[in-house]
Amino acid sequence: MKIKSKDVAKALGLSEATVSLVLNQRPGVSADTRKKVMDYIRQKEEEAYRQNRVAEAEKKGLILLLQYKKHGIIFERASSKQDDFTGEFRRIVNEQGYDFEYAIYDERKEKLQKFLDRKKQENLKGIYLMGAEMDKHQIYYFHEVGVPIVVGDNNFYDQGIDSYLVDNWEGIKRCVEYLVTRGHSQIVYLAESVDIFNFVERREAFVHEMARMECGDAHNRIVRLGKTYEEIYEEMCRYLEEGRRRPTAFVLESELISVGVMQALQEHKIRIPRDISLVGFDKVPPVNMSGLQLTIVKGTHSRRHGAALRHLIQHIEDDETEIVKVYYRTRMWEGNSVHDKTKYIYK
Repeated sequence: MKIKSKDVAKALGLSEATVSLVLNQRPGVSADTRKKVMDYIRQKEEEAYRQNRVAEAEKKGLILLLQYKKHGIIFERASSKQDDFTGEFRRIVNEQGYDFEYAIYDERKEKLQKFLDRKKQENLKGIYLMGAEMDKHQIYYFHEVGVPIVVGDNNFYDQGIDSYLVDNWEGIKRCVEYLVTRGHSQIVYLAESVDIFNFVERREAFVHEMARMECGDAHNRIVRLGKTYEEIYEEMCRYLEEGRRRPTAFVLESELISVGVMQALQEHKIRIPRDISLVGFDKVPPVNMSGLQLTIVKGTHSRRHGAALRHLIQHIEDDETEIVKVYYRTRMWEGNSVHDKTKYIYK
C-alpha cells in the first residue's frame, strides 16, 4: 500500500514538507515527530494488510470448525479454554487464505437440516466436524452439504469421510498391561454414564485387553458412575460403602472420573496406591491428594485437530486427496498411583 505524504500530513497536523523529510530520511525533524510519522505509517500498513487478508478470505470461502453437541459433555468441559482452543486453528485457516468460523450445533435446540441449510449460504468450503457426541446416522445430513468434511473424535471412514482419532484401543492396552505386569488382575473400569465415541471404544478395548491378558471376562467389571463430578463422587462413595470385595486396581475412563473417584477414596481413607492402584485416561487438573501423582494415559488433541484442518484444506484444494483414517498414539505419564505387587509387600 502506497501512503501519500499529504494524507499523512493531514492526519497528523503536520506540513507535507516535514513528512517528506521523514520519509526521505533527511535531517531537520525532531525524534518525536519522526517517530510519530513512522508509527502512523506502520499502523496504516497493518490495517491495509488485514483488510486485504479479510477480502482474500471472503473470496476463497469459509472453513467451519463445528462442535456437535448432544449431551454437552465435551463442550462444557472445554468452554473455559475455548479462546486458546480456537486461536491456533484460526491462524492455520487464515494463513491459507480462508475465513474461519467456530460454531456449536446443539441438536436439542435446532433441526440439523435447518442448521446446515443456513451454513450453505455462507460460501462454505469445508467442515471440520468434532463429532464425539454424534450418532452414526447423523453423518448423512453432512454428506448432502456437498463440501469436504473431516471428522475428529468419531469414525465415519467407511462412508468416505476422513477421520482423525485418538487411539483409544492402544491407550487402554497401555493401562491394562501396565497394571497386569505389576501384579494386578482384579481390575475394575470406572466409567461415566454417557455413551460418546471415545468412551465406548475405551470400554470395548478394556474387555478385549482383560481377556487377552488372561484376567477373565470383564463385561461385568465396568461400573458406570455418573456424568457430573457430583454424581461420580456420590456414586463412588456408595460403591465403597456397599462392602463388596474390592479390586486391587481401577482404570479411570476420563478426567472427571479421576477427580470424583480420587476425592471419594480420600474421604474414605483409602490409601493410594497401598490399598488401591489407579491409572487414569486423560490429564487431570491439580487435586490436593498429599503428593499423589496419578499415572495417566493421555491422547493428543491440539496437534491432532491442527493436522486435521490442514488435511481439510488440502482436500478442498485438491479433489484427488486420499481419504484417510489417522490414529494418534497415546502417551503414558508415570506417577506414583500404582503399587508394584511384584516387588513390594506393604505391612
